[in-house]
Amino acid sequence: MRTVVIGGGMAGLSAAIQLAADGEEVLLVESRECLGGRVRMRESREWVLDPGLHLLHRRGAFYQLLRKLRAPRVLGPKWKHKDFFSIGQTRDSGLSVLTEMRPRSELAPPREFVIPYGGWTSLVGRLVAAANQLGVVYEIESRVESINFQKGRVVSVVVEGKTIECDSIVIAASPFDTFQLLSNAGLNVESLELCTPHMVAALDVAIEGKMMRPYSGIYEPISGIIAIDVSSEGRIPENRHSNECTIIHAVHLKKDGDKALEEIKNFLDSRCSGWRKLSTLRRSTASIMLHPCEPEQRVDGAQFIDNGIVLAGAHVVSDSVLGDAAIETGRTAAKLLKNHR
Repeated sequence: MRTVVIGGGMAGLSAAIQLAADGEEVLLVESRECLGGRVRMRESREWVLDPGLHLLHRRGAFYQLLRKLRAPRVLGPKWKHKDFFSIGQTRDSGLSVLTEMRPRSELAPPREFVIPYGGWTSLVGRLVAAANQLGVVYEIESRVESINFQKGRVVSVVVEGKTIECDSIVIAASPFDTFQLLSNAGLNVESLELCTPHMVAALDVAIEGKMMRPYSGIYEPISGIIAIDVSSEGRIPENRHSNECTIIHAVHLKKDGDKALEEIKNFLDSRCSGWRKLSTLRRSTASIMLHPCEPEQRVDGAQFIDNGIVLAGAHVVSDSVLGDAAIETGRTAAKLLKNHR
């Protein structure tokens, strides 16, 4: 049986790994030039600033998958959640916001976070290595142009003008791209049309010195700005210790744009005085998608299963959020197909 996975982010990679582990022939198609959906930024002094996952929930789906893949080196040290400070509210309330990365959160805070060694790239690298070992085949910088059906079920996809036969599809693309592909195929995609992305501004800074001490992170509910210290081995120069430097990841949860970036910088001025002079490297992102949709807009990943299609990604209904949701829905999509044969 051949399955085509559309999208090479965390959801697509986890789906491909699960499918291949179950004995499927898997082709993963990614429109970008690299897998994982993110690229890390490294300069000559070996500071690593990247826009991907900065903390992993120790009980989450992603952490558990990495353990199954025997990747303890990637998992990294515990993040000091007891040193997190939420201005004007309880620490647990702030940790709930950090868990879901939304200004208003009703989630219970996780017991522990860990800091991944090497950042986003190390996580992607471990998933790609596992997929390679299981025989997953890739089509990089390629786009699925259309899906072909016979008697209501998938029989092939067209990739860059080439028809590729398949028995099923996992679509692990954005809600917008999924909507376009499935609407062109004549399927009812009203639920996907309702997805509204949550855009934010973010600032990552490498600093000489422990600028956030005694805190591991700070959240200000009024502004919606959250900043955490994610310095660890694999993100800092080899001759430095994490007790001697800081890597701040700060996000404006309520807005994006240049004004939001300025508000982040002003927030750091008030809480980490002198950070501008001591910063070694900065990565500013005026607008980036944090969530593909609001929680109530999540869609049913199995709604097209009778057509041989399942959906995966953080916009699909699950018990998790962010990267954990991507991993959970990717693996669930693979299992749904297996059980529906």
